[in-house]
Amino acid sequence: MSSSDEPKPNSLRTYPFEVVVRHMHAHHPGCPKETQLAIATRVSAKEWKGLKLGAAVGIELQNFVRHSLTDYDELLRSRIMTREEARTFVAPQIEEILRVWRKPGLKLRARRPERET
Repeated sequence: MSSSDEPKPNSLRTYPFEVVVRHMHAHHPGCPKETQLAIATRVSAKEWKGLKLGAAVGIELQNFVRHSLTDYDELLRSRIMTREEARTFVAPQIEEILRVWRKPGLKLRARRPERET
């Protein structure tokens, strides 16, 4: 990849849906397919200022997990914690989910019955 392929710091960049889906399959294979499609939709719908595809996907993944799979919003609504305290509190949960999603999904195969001889 030449340096001209790299996004310039202030350039706006968009990523086609199919490119984002391929990136998700390659780098987050354990992520549920429905979530992969939702993230691809979000990433491809925005213009990203100076960010590579991986960074854009990472931002959207963290936002999705934070708001959909943790108690972050409830912590803010209840005013138990400040925004920064809530982000710090849910950060380990987010990292664990993303760590699992970086691993290939579990593939199950039916075991063939052994033949009796």
